[in-house]
Amino acid sequence: MSKRQPDRKAIKRRPGRGEAVRAKRAGAKMATVEDLAAELGIGRNQAYALVQMKVVPSLRFGRRWLIPRAAIAKMVSAEGASTAAAAAPASA
Repeated sequence: MSKRQPDRKAIKRRPGRGEAVRAKRAGAKMATVEDLAAELGIGRNQAYALVQMKVVPSLRFGRRWLIPRAAIAKMVSAEGASTAAAAAPASA
């Protein structure tokens, strides 16, 4: 007698699970490389490259990279400041 596998469509998953996880992670002091990529608007591979080149301060636990959210906020504010300075007209 073979065991019947449950129909995948019949398995109910909790709605909104991804949003709850993202909201919980947003309140954490440390972020993942995927969070870094989303905040900076770059791809995941580029974010890993920034971490590995030590452009972004980070900690490595096994295979997992963690980045302080304060460092991401600092990078985002510096990026905004440089964009604003480039857009401002030069005074004589």
